[in-house]
Amino acid sequence: MLKHILSVPLEVITIALVRWFEGHSNVQLDTLPSPRMFKTHLHYAQLPATAKSIYIARNPFDNCVANFEILRGYCTFGAESMTWEQYLDLFLEGDVLFGSWFKHVKQGWGQAQKSPNTVLFLRYEDMKADEAGAVLKIAQFLEVPITKDRAREIAELTTFKQMQKDPTANHEWTKLFFNEGFNFIRKGIVGDYLNYFNAEQTERMKLKLREISEAGVSCFDDFL
Repeated sequence: MLKHILSVPLEVITIALVRWFEGHSNVQLDTLPSPRMFKTHLHYAQLPATAKSIYIARNPFDNCVANFEILRGYCTFGAESMTWEQYLDLFLEGDVLFGSWFKHVKQGWGQAQKSPNTVLFLRYEDMKADEAGAVLKIAQFLEVPITKDRAREIAELTTFKQMQKDPTANHEWTKLFFNEGFNFIRKGIVGDYLNYFNAEQTERMKLKLREISEAGVSCFDDFL
């Protein structure tokens, strides 16, 4: 499906083309026409082994902050009164939605090193720094020939600011469950964690990150 998206007119592309893998339990996904494309937060080990995967990881500091704000932003979670300190404790223990970030990334990174033809590992930070370059990497991974101009066009229409304007991408269809002042597409910047972490909390996160680094998962060593 993504091959087709990279080659069809951009004005016909909508997020509705992409099904949330764990969010459509009432749909027989294997009966949908091939090629199929899904988005998911599941661990790599929970996904079909035959599928090509694009694994996007964000550094654990900003990931923790973003998930904390989402948890507090939806009234359905009932976490409006949760403090940052409480959530950080849960995050470091892996006692959060979709489990441990460290185990999750370890799986994705490991599989990408083992099978680079079936798993493309991208860092959110690198994608932000070179959005058109990320599009070209994805196209190359999927063996889709596109020009640099086409890649720039796609990058411009998929920036964070553009997504904020898109009511579908911004999950406005779930606005009934938003707490006042919450936006699903919030900031998207690199380094917002500096507004949340104190020195002691930073060292605790680095300690956990160092554990997977010593196990060979070096993808976020620049945050140590």
